[in-house]
Amino acid sequence: ESQMSDLRSAYIVAEDLALRNIEQELSIPLKRYITLERADFDAILISDELVKCLDVTFAVTPDISQEKINNILRKVDSFKKTLNRLRPNSKIVLMLILVTQLDATAEAELRSKVKNKFTQTPVDVDIRFYDFETLQRTFAS
Repeated sequence: ESQMSDLRSAYIVAEDLALRNIEQELSIPLKRYITLERADFDAILISDELVKCLDVTFAVTPDISQEKINNILRKVDSFKKTLNRLRPNSKIVLMLILVTQLDATAEAELRSKVKNKFTQTPVDVDIRFYDFETLQRTFAS
């Protein structure tokens, strides 16, 4: 129970720091915790005709379940269909943000596995990796 509480807290912090980092990188504020019909994302970024859907995952093992990947892809597909009705000229990109607490070997394994799981998607995918400790040092100083 204590470990689950610690993991939940770490996930909340990791998600917030990763989204802050994206905002700084792109110099554009994000709209957080967005739901469009049944598709919910940790944040979206709207810039002209580009809509980026951000999904943050806190990875503590070098794998992401296929069930989670399928869930993300279903959300993106639903979001795309809805957005095509509301903003037909918009281009949609999934930005998958992976915050890790892995050693270099495990992270390399995760990078390889994730890349292979997103080869056929309904939208373009931008995968970003962040080290949790580096994010904490960046925003704590």
